[in-house]
Amino acid sequence: MAENKTAPHSFVKDGVFYFVRRVPKDLKHHYTSSKISYSLRTRSASVAASRATRAAQQLDEYWYHLRIKNSELPGKHMLRLAQNADAAPMSLSASPSMPEAVKLSEAVAIYLRLKGHDRPVTFHRAAERSCGYVIDVCGDKDITNC
Repeated sequence: MAENKTAPHSFVKDGVFYFVRRVPKDLKHHYTSSKISYSLRTRSASVAASRATRAAQQLDEYWYHLRIKNSELPGKHMLRLAQNADAAPMSLSASPSMPEAVKLSEAVAIYLRLKGHDRPVTFHRAAERSCGYVIDVCGDKDITNC
């Protein structure tokens, strides 16, 4: 009887198990697709079950953090940075007397957009990590008020 049970959130294609999970409607704007699907790289139902269960738990935890939008959430700066990277570019012709409000996470995204092309992945990681530490301690504050 247990042999007929498949792993949760999975399907079999050519004997290989794949993980599949629908993105909840309230979180679809964070994703480019309405479904998350990838190979679990196994033909074993028991291995697939454990991998699929772990992947589902990780997604549930991540989606929980997306939903609560708590400013005290550790690592939230990385989520905000990813959202602001696609934001419209800032106007560079703003007058000095009326500076635009720029948060630290937005400043990192602007910096990486302007200086990060043709740079290795480690450059981006280092910038995000170091500014992330500051955001975790001080919060994502407006840098024009300094």
